[in-house]
Amino acid sequence: MGINMDIFNNPIKFSDDFLKQYDFIITLGVYAKDLESDVCLLPFLDSKTKTYIRYEVGTEEGVSALFLYEFYKGNLLKDFIDELDYGYLTSETNISEEEMLLLKNTLKSKNNPLLIIGNDFYLHKRSKNILDMFANLIDNSILNISFLSLDKKEVYQIQKQEKLLETLETLPENNGCVIYLDSKLEQDSTLLISNEFAKAWKLQDKDKISIYFDDNQIDCSCKIDNNFGGVIGILNLANELDCAYRYKQAKIKKR
Repeated sequence: MGINMDIFNNPIKFSDDFLKQYDFIITLGVYAKDLESDVCLLPFLDSKTKTYIRYEVGTEEGVSALFLYEFYKGNLLKDFIDELDYGYLTSETNISEEEMLLLKNTLKSKNNPLLIIGNDFYLHKRSKNILDMFANLIDNSILNISFLSLDKKEVYQIQKQEKLLETLETLPENNGCVIYLDSKLEQDSTLLISNEFAKAWKLQDKDKISIYFDDNQIDCSCKIDNNFGGVIGILNLANELDCAYRYKQAKIKKR
């Protein structure tokens, strides 16, 4: 997983039988095309879902704070939550108050909802505070909470805890070219892009390109998917890459 595994426990095989225990599925920061959810929260839409809510890349700590604000039923964090700037959080994450209210109202009629949290949150640079927020929600909200492993084969729980939280960092802005690194290994690296992405960065289908991020150079080809939307490219890798947080600011050059 790329983080301290001591915080996770009770690994369970991720399967249809596991999902059938629950009457409502929310995925948060999970990119899994074969997983059908009732609500999917992700910076791009390339999954099966009934309701899609987009948040901005890098704002996972703010998204976690919104879940804490809406669903926490305990007492310890009351002052912390009262001091949250809800308008700032919704503005910077791009999740509207109406979207959170609709989710909250929908859950009132559910008996056993599941929140599945993906690696966008536990590999984030603010993962400690993010995980602490969700640990406080365990037994203090209607939500059952599980974390999906990077290979999407297991789900984990974290221990319930009630502890004070760190002050939130200023949420980042992401301008320029952003790509998402998919852990699924392909025979040849391919950058899956939308028509919007292609227009923004002057690319054509099957273009040979080099992508630069962190200290890496990845040579690959472009693949335009007419059913894919948004301005984030998905890089399917041909080799394993220890890259931590999967969204990267990148530069693209044609070869």
